[in-house]
Amino acid sequence: MNARLVPLFSAERSPRETVLRQARLFAESPAAGVLDRLPMGVAVFNGTRQIVYSNVKFRDLAGRDCPTEALVGQRLGEALACLGADLEIGGCGTSELCHSCGLARSIGESLSGRAIVDGECSLARQAGKRLETLDFNVWIWGLPHEGEVFHATILTDARPEKRLALMERIFYHDILNMVSGMQGICELMREEEEGARNAELDLLLFAAERITDIILSQRDFSLAERGDYEIATNKMGTLSLLSDITALMRRDPAARGKTLAVVPDSADAFFASDRKLVTRILVNMQKNALEATPPGGKVTAGCHLEDGFVRFWVRNPGVVPEEARPQIFRRAFSTKGAGRGLGTYGMKLFAENYLGGEVGFTSDEAAGTTFFVRLPCGI
Repeated sequence: MNARLVPLFSAERSPRETVLRQARLFAESPAAGVLDRLPMGVAVFNGTRQIVYSNVKFRDLAGRDCPTEALVGQRLGEALACLGADLEIGGCGTSELCHSCGLARSIGESLSGRAIVDGECSLARQAGKRLETLDFNVWIWGLPHEGEVFHATILTDARPEKRLALMERIFYHDILNMVSGMQGICELMREEEEGARNAELDLLLFAAERITDIILSQRDFSLAERGDYEIATNKMGTLSLLSDITALMRRDPAARGKTLAVVPDSADAFFASDRKLVTRILVNMQKNALEATPPGGKVTAGCHLEDGFVRFWVRNPGVVPEEARPQIFRRAFSTKGAGRGLGTYGMKLFAENYLGGEVGFTSDEAAGTTFFVRLPCGI
């Protein structure tokens, strides 16, 4: 059998009087009052996978306007009206569809003694005249009670986040295709114009490249927050990377009327990391520094080696207000007003959650503000 398939369960059920006795145990315990007030679906089942307790939210998810007693003795898939639960006389956990069921997999792991199980479940049910798909996040753990072992299950509706993830994928795919088409048209026009309007077309191509970079940056940020970003390690030079990013940022609108320079004693060495994420971090560092610098001001950037790490830094003459410093890496915080704040948060998210690095800053009247990222060389 394929190792990924879930073994089918026994169809055997506990005697009705046993299930009713177990249900009374929970109905009379203080736990029932607590669980009824939780904002997520909770059901407790016994060793034969039969429900002995369910809270109001679970019955809402199941589409059942009924007291908890109505579900006592049913299995989770039966209570949720899963189509697979009706295919065999044994009910939930005994049909061929159950081989690939995420809920069945989680139940099996909990019954086998695993302390806490988390997983996902997608099931289909008939809701009136239409077919409905339910997506849940699942947590199950053993729950000893009155000398017997039960299993508590928490279900949360994952449909909104799954719909959002799907819409994001479609959006990024479609808009990147559109921008790619714009770039292709500009390239064709350059060839046909034979140099007559190359300057204007170069500006259009640059704008299209920047739009693409912004879209990809937001896509990577969304993936990173969900824990779905996949690292791609590349070998690169510290100075060449920093010089390329600095040259790019000199063309950014935030750099108008300002000086952006790489310090001459910057280290020139190789290190290994995810080039795309490192680039995002360094671009954000330089952009933030330029935005915090008044016209005529100077921003400096550099990189140095220290104990198996490479340290990139960017310095501007401004000072971060004292009250803002503890919040600087919070997701929605920004010193630039509403609608900003993902830059420093994104830097820390990428560097510390994915690259094994560290992001920080210093700020005072004498030296200005320096943001840095410290990354393992990894060679």
